[in-house]
Amino acid sequence: MTAIIVGTTGATWGLTAETGIVCQSAGAKAGREKQMIRNETGDVETVSYYNPTKTHTISGVIIGATGIAAAAPGVVLTVANNFSAYGGISTGGIYTDDVDLAGVNTDFQKITVNATQYPLIS
Repeated sequence: MTAIIVGTTGATWGLTAETGIVCQSAGAKAGREKQMIRNETGDVETVSYYNPTKTHTISGVIIGATGIAAAAPGVVLTVANNFSAYGGISTGGIYTDDVDLAGVNTDFQKITVNATQYPLIS
């Protein structure tokens, strides 16, 4: 849908088209593992954040057999709604963790894919 945005500039409207689905929602969450060092009284003195990853969730109505619609656990995925500007992770392979398919007798079949991006694995 085309939107006329009035007011604050710089806001982004909508999603990028994904292959195999009509994308209904997409999100990304950047994270790192954390290790804390505690002193003799149990207080945290040092914290290390390492091993950055980004998790992706993409949901939509299935319209094909390729792209997001063909996702399978452990298989690399091409994601158009990558949100690479946030979280500092813009490279590396995105690998499918799990796929949820849903259908009812009064609606279209839908898919939700969860995947993890690893910056050092292509």
